[in-house]
Amino acid sequence: MAAGSRGVDGGSNGDGGEPDGGWRAEEAIAGNRMALQALRELVVYPFLYARESRLLGLKWPRGLLLYGPPGTGKTSLVQAIVRECNAHLTMIEPYSVHKPHAGEGERFLREAFAEAYSQASQGRPAIIFIDELDAICPRRNSRREQESRIVGQLLTLMDGNKKSSKRLPHVVVVASTNRVDAIDPALRRPGRFDSEIEVSVPTVEERVQILELHTKDLHLHETVDLQTIAGYCNGYVGADLQALCREAARFAYRRLSNSSEDEEMITLLMEDWESARSEAKASMIRGVTKEAPTVSWDDIGGLKDLKKKLQQAVEWPIKHAAAFARLGISPVRGVLLHGPPGCSKTTLAKAAAHAAQASFFSLSGAELYSKYVGEGEALLRRTFQRARLSAPSIIFFDEADAIAPKRTGPDGGSGNATVGERLLSTLLTEMDGLELATGIIVLAATNRPKAIDAALLRPGRFDMVLYVPPPDAQGRHEILRIKTRKMELGEDVDLGRIAERTELFTGADLEGLCREAGMLALREDITASSIDKAHFEAAVRSLKPSLTKAEVDEYAAAAIHGPSTRKH
Repeated sequence: MAAGSRGVDGGSNGDGGEPDGGWRAEEAIAGNRMALQALRELVVYPFLYARESRLLGLKWPRGLLLYGPPGTGKTSLVQAIVRECNAHLTMIEPYSVHKPHAGEGERFLREAFAEAYSQASQGRPAIIFIDELDAICPRRNSRREQESRIVGQLLTLMDGNKKSSKRLPHVVVVASTNRVDAIDPALRRPGRFDSEIEVSVPTVEERVQILELHTKDLHLHETVDLQTIAGYCNGYVGADLQALCREAARFAYRRLSNSSEDEEMITLLMEDWESARSEAKASMIRGVTKEAPTVSWDDIGGLKDLKKKLQQAVEWPIKHAAAFARLGISPVRGVLLHGPPGCSKTTLAKAAAHAAQASFFSLSGAELYSKYVGEGEALLRRTFQRARLSAPSIIFFDEADAIAPKRTGPDGGSGNATVGERLLSTLLTEMDGLELATGIIVLAATNRPKAIDAALLRPGRFDMVLYVPPPDAQGRHEILRIKTRKMELGEDVDLGRIAERTELFTGADLEGLCREAGMLALREDITASSIDKAHFEAAVRSLKPSLTKAEVDEYAAAAIHGPSTRKH
């Protein structure tokens, strides 16, 4: 056996090529049917149909590349097939190939292949599994001689495996990677890795199957609905769902240990799953997404018609996708919210994401402008990729004018404009790519709609452009009621009267007004138990709205004559 490799026998019955007592891989793996079938054909068929292949002169493929995000079950798939067909498994991992001395890594690869041939010569399937192929065989360049030698050695061994005579046994090489484009291209061609199978984020139906698999030994209360739980787990891979089940059991045990009731069996309630979701997050959205929004439509005062349009554009295509498909309606791909600062544009986007129960990805101009060339564009592409994998999802761009500035022409532009143009080009490409995706909507907010490049404002990109105005008197009244829900108000406080006196105040201004009234009450008496009318009146007198009538008219004019000429 090669030093540092792991030789694993897949079964205990000792009969080469025979399944482990009729055991099937589906008993340990849920979903991923295409990858499972590809592995069976690669490993088992050459033994089951050896006679037929000799008669037909058929040469079976010997290489398969499994690619996809971490935690989707690539290694588990191989291990399940190994057990099902009682194969011998030879593991090759980065730490066992990258050695300090020249030639050690190449020798390890040669010994691993020799061991697999030795096992296969006994008439049983033999699999060489290369984990994290991108780390072992990255794209070659002249500066990393050792990695180039490793790649060359693997190419030689795989070509020898392909060209081996009929007397030599059939050995299968399977590799996995999270970064398929980082692998040396010489490996990705027929005769080496003949097939490439994506092991992607599970669908809702597959998530139900995975949950059923991991809860078969748990005692679930009759109110627990795995279909509902799976529906809330957008972006969860198999490893995440396994962790979710473990956390739910932990919360159930903790609840039982704090209870005086004496139960023999721990029963998982729906509340245990809800608590577990706060601990076991989707790994797919870590590092690119913000915390899931908890803002609801009821947290936004006024804007009744606007909220209804946003609900129909964002929430309906996700929650009622079947109805859209039935009528052949193409959902809105992008919505641009524009208007004065402090008028709840960002809050509206968060409320839409929360109502739709979608994964929420948020990016601002400050995050995308980097001192390193190409880093902003890479982050943009990575965000769209993860949004596709975590669908249904919403991508929100704050300060859209910074991310997609109007192009200045071939001769214009400074260094920053060049960065902006590259970001805009990437954004246009990614949004056009959403035509083939489902369940992904792009929201954007800006205070300067005229600064956004016109290419983004055509149908098929930002299909809907909505003006978010400052709140009217009724809207201000609703905002004041929302912002004072947790405040103790005196009986003489008339929020309707305060709303009438705060013309041109934005939602942010009204929040500041309520806070200032509370501070005035404390300054007057630190033991105060309520905020009275006098405190609000003093706050109104001391604060000024952040907008002027001229500025509001200018924003309103932009809504009519600017890029948002489509009336919504």
